[in-house]
Parts: sequence; structure tokens; C-alpha cells
Amino acid sequence: MARESEWMGILLNQHKLAASMLTSGILESSNEQVRSHFKSLLDGTLQHQKEIYNAMNQKGWYQVQPAPQDEVNRIRQSMSSMQRQMQ
Repeated sequence: MARESEWMGILLNQHKLAASMLTSGILESSNEQVRSHFKSLLDGTLQHQKEIYNAMNQKGWYQVQPAPQDEVNRIRQSMSSMQRQMQ
């Protein structure tokens, strides 16, 4: 039988998959009602994902290491460049 931490990991991964699928649905939707419904579902999914992550993190089952500052700076510069190109 799987341990509680394994079940929580499965649940977290299912929420990540659902968020990805809902995002695709939003991006591909031409009907505003369908798009709005997907967005509402995505908001709920993201909230649940955060709650699952918080519970796992508090129990030490999912720990995230901070990114090195040079990597954060590189990504920040890349995102700024992309934003400028889109304007």
C-alpha cells in the first residue's frame, strides 16, 4: 500500500496535469463562455495545487531549493527581453 506522501505526490502531479490541460483549453477556446469556464476551473485547480504543495512542504515531502541568484537574473533578463519584443 502506498504511503501518504506517495498519494499526495500523485495528487499534486494530477493537479499539474489538469492545470496544463485547462491552460491549453483556454488558449484554444474561441467561445467566451467555454473560455471563462476553463479559467474558473484553472483558478480552482491552481488553488488546490498550492494547498497540496503547502501540506507536502510542511511535512518535508516536497522541498524546493532556491535557485542560484545568477540563474534568477538570467531568467529575469530573458523575460524582460521577451516583453520588450512583444510591445
